Amino acid sequence: MERALIMHRKNIILDTDIGPDCDDAAALAVLNLLADRGQCRILGISHCTSNPYGAGTIDAINRYYGRPDITISTYGGKGFLTEEICMRYNRYIATHYPNRYQSCQPEEAVGMYRRILAAQEEKSVEFIGIGPMNNLSGLLNSEPDRYSDLDGISLVRRKVSKLTMMAGAFRCSSEEAVERAERLARKRIEDMAEYNVDCDVPAARNVAANWPTPKAYLGFEAGLILTGGSFCGCVPATHPVRVAYELHNSAQGRFSWDPLTVEYAVVEGCPHFRESARGIVRFDEKGRTRWMPDERGQDCFVELAQEDGKVAADLDALLISPPCGMAYAAG
Repeated sequence: MERALIMHRKNIILDTDIGPDCDDAAALAVLNLLADRGQCRILGISHCTSNPYGAGTIDAINRYYGRPDITISTYGGKGFLTEEICMRYNRYIATHYPNRYQSCQPEEAVGMYRRILAAQEEKSVEFIGIGPMNNLSGLLNSEPDRYSDLDGISLVRRKVSKLTMMAGAFRCSSEEAVERAERLARKRIEDMAEYNVDCDVPAARNVAANWPTPKAYLGFEAGLILTGGSFCGCVPATHPVRVAYELHNSAQGRFSWDPLTVEYAVVEGCPHFRESARGIVRFDEKGRTRWMPDERGQDCFVELAQEDGKVAADLDALLISPPCGMAYAAG
């Protein structure tokens, strides 16, 4: 049984902007916990902003879950999401928890992606993007190098089977979800420029138009359920994800865009989700989502298939699970 489970686990590369929002920290916890359960193998994780504390925070959280050797990279550009508001928790975690990047930065993302992909079997890797798409766009634009004689699009086409992203905003089948999103954003779904898209619209447009594998989008409206508030009472005060939530918003919980995106991508057939019909996703010059149903399309968007309370309770139960081999008491 264990052998079969491991043989079918997914090979995952995660791209995250960990820092501006705390749900990235929860998403990284979910990824590690699902790896503990044998549902995925983490090939690498990249940070997609110029914030100097992102890579250290990723490494610190991985170490807490017993994975100190996961390959990590970062965005090489300057001045992208480096405002103080983007450092509410990652600066503290990167400077107070053991990690490899307290005095240096890791390699750049595109080189890491190309090196990892070149070594994998065909169609054996899945990407998950939970931040702006500058790293993913950079991979598509990359030229042949010492790792592969293929350009970026050709390398992705050969090695990657799927890309799942937290991006966009969709008029899904749930009127309640749409109304909640429109009330929160104070605009119609069709007029929204979702954050991950809006941060780098050209990159998002490039990925939507040119990424050559099937793509799934978990949109703004699908993640509007609160989770993470149970950390304080259920995990040690030193838990880095608890610290992230406390420093971000005093542990009041947070909407669940990124952890849900990771859960959908990794857990095959998870009952929390259903997929739309096939179609084509594009973003216009203002970052607004344009969804076109098309049975020949490679895209879909993700909806919640169970009641919000059920999904939130299940996700919270997963988040407070101890790392493999570790048991801890409340608080």
